[in-house]
Amino acid sequence: MPTNVSFEYAKSEMEYQKAKTTSEKLKCLNEMLRLAPSHKGGETLRAEIKTKISKLKEKSIKEKEQKKTGSYSVSVKKEGAAQIVLVGPANSGKSTLLNALTKAKSPVGHYPFTTSKPEIGALLYNTVNLQIVDLPPLMEDASIKQAPLMAVIRNADLVVFVLDDLLHFKWLLKEFQESNIILNRRRPAIRISRGSTGGLEFIGSKLINADMDAVKKVLRDHGIANASIEIFSEVKLEDFFEVLDEKLAYIPALVALNKVTSGKVKKEKGWNIVSISSLDMYNLDILKDKMWELLELVKVFTKEPGKPPTKTNPVTLKKGSTIKDMAVHVHKDFVKKFKYARVWGNSAKHDGAAVGMEHILADDDVVEVHLK
Repeated sequence: MPTNVSFEYAKSEMEYQKAKTTSEKLKCLNEMLRLAPSHKGGETLRAEIKTKISKLKEKSIKEKEQKKTGSYSVSVKKEGAAQIVLVGPANSGKSTLLNALTKAKSPVGHYPFTTSKPEIGALLYNTVNLQIVDLPPLMEDASIKQAPLMAVIRNADLVVFVLDDLLHFKWLLKEFQESNIILNRRRPAIRISRGSTGGLEFIGSKLINADMDAVKKVLRDHGIANASIEIFSEVKLEDFFEVLDEKLAYIPALVALNKVTSGKVKKEKGWNIVSISSLDMYNLDILKDKMWELLELVKVFTKEPGKPPTKTNPVTLKKGSTIKDMAVHVHKDFVKKFKYARVWGNSAKHDGAAVGMEHILADDDVVEVHLK
């Protein structure tokens, strides 16, 4: 038993030793992690516990796979600039919202489970096509019983919880956690490039807020003994566990509180909650704006020299994208033949400013590319 631990920790460790099933062991390990010393000297102990939790989670997933009764598959091909999935329990109004946003004709009923398969519509938002997918209602134990639906969600660019009250929210979030989907949090700013020899090389180690021996132990416990590790912003020991877990999906999300005709957007425990009414078309424009904001995209219009810009079919890129990213998106030869570009819009110092390939674009920029 490690030194400097509390009586409660020692008790939970004894419970762990007695545990028989995977779920019992996971419960004990999570309790041990909660009670483990939080000071620097306890980092190695916490790292060891987290490694055990990670391995047991893998075992738990395999056990769940074996328990599944029957099998079916669900596949939704991505179209447009981004895929937004509407999720929620039965009778929350997802189908009505899909129809209101996209003019789709998804079946709507006053009885549970009217939607039995994904229904798809297209939302034209300020010249950008966004794909909206209305999934069948989720139920408790969705991570096991509706695993194919959770797989569709993992592939989405944005999740919109459609709820007529917040009573279901807690168990819905639990199903996402069980499916290794992390909502409204970015992937830790760590990049690991495995190497053949040379040990562990850290670039930006001053940004690591953890004991380096504990970090190295975590990496080696996961089979990484030779690698270059780049750190781009402040990280903790726990962040290394997340980066090493390839099963995790990071997706932005918001709540559309349906069947409400008062209020607009509020924040609750870090969540954006938009009050809407699909039937009354209340606050749907605000919902669209919030979805676009969370997607973190920019739309860029192109023009030919001497001609006006085309204000349709923009190039849609992630925020922070450069002229080079846009050029690659349009045609790979543009990068080889690139000479310079002129930009009109928020990212330019002045209209028609000449820029290079590393220039970062802003929403609604107009770009004129000049080739050699």
